Amino acid sequence: MNLLYPQSQQSSSDLSYPVKINSARSQLFSVRTFLAGAWLDLQASSGFAKRLFLQNIAQRYRYSSLGLFWAFVPSALVAILLTLGQRDRIPILIGGQVPPQVYGVFGVVMAQTFLEALNIQCSSLTRYIHLLARQKIPIEGIMIAGLAESTFSFLMRFPVLVAILLVFNITPSITFILALLGIILIIGLGSGLGLLLAPCNSLTKDLENVIQVFPWVLFLVTPVFVVIQPGTWLYFVQICNPLTYIFEAVRFLTYGVGSINPLALFLLMPLTILLMLGSWLFCRLCLPHIIERSLA
Repeated sequence: MNLLYPQSQQSSSDLSYPVKINSARSQLFSVRTFLAGAWLDLQASSGFAKRLFLQNIAQRYRYSSLGLFWAFVPSALVAILLTLGQRDRIPILIGGQVPPQVYGVFGVVMAQTFLEALNIQCSSLTRYIHLLARQKIPIEGIMIAGLAESTFSFLMRFPVLVAILLVFNITPSITFILALLGIILIIGLGSGLGLLLAPCNSLTKDLENVIQVFPWVLFLVTPVFVVIQPGTWLYFVQICNPLTYIFEAVRFLTYGVGSINPLALFLLMPLTILLMLGSWLFCRLCLPHIIERSLA
C-alpha cells in the first residue's frame, strides 16, 4: 500500500482526512515516505482520538447504575479481602515490612493498569476494523485514544491507593511523585505489547484464548500479593520479569519500603519507548493486509 498525501493538510479536529491511494507497492519501498506519512497521521489524529476516547468512556459506564464506581471496586474489594485474610492469619498473605493490604492493593492496581492497557491496544484493530476499512481515519487516533483510556482508568483507581495509605497511617515518601513515572512505564509496556499483538489478534482467535489465561500467569510471575524469598525458582522467574522492577520501584518511591534497581529502570525507559514506536509502525505496516482479510 502506498500512502499519498495532498499538499494541503486539514485541521486535526476535522474527521475528513486526506485521501489515501492504495496500491500493490510496498510501503517500505521508501522508508522515508512511510515514516513521513506516519508522522503526518499522528499529527492529524488528535481530534479523532479525543472524540473516540470520550465515546468509549461514555459507553463503558452508560448502562451501569453505579457508573464510575466500578472503576475502583476491584481494588477496594481486594483491600477488604486482604484485611479479612490477615485477621484470620492466612499465611500466604505476606506483605514484607508493610501491611499486606497495602502491598496487595498496590500490586493489584498496577497489574490491572498493565492488563487493561494491553487488552485495549490488543483489541483495537479488531474493534475498529470497520472504521479503518470504510472511513478515512488514522490508526494513530485509535492508539492515542487507547492510551488516554488506560490513563483514565488508573486515575479512577488512584483514590484507592491514597485511601489505603491513610487507613494504615503510612506517610508517603517525598519521592512519591516519581512513582507516577513507574505508572507511565506500566501503561507504556502494556500498550506496546498490546499493539505488537494486535495484528495477530485481528487475524486469528487463538490469541483471545491465551489472553484469558494471561492474567493468572502475570499474577504468578509478578510480585502482586506475595514477597518471594530468594533461592526459589519463582524468585528467579520474577527477576527475569521487567514488571517486577517497575512494581517494586513504584512501591519504594511511594512509601519508602522495599528496594529499587536504578539500572533496570534506566534500561526499561528507552526500551519501552522503542517498543511503543516499533509496535505502532508494525501495526501501520500490517494494516493493509488486515483490511484486505476483513473484506474477503
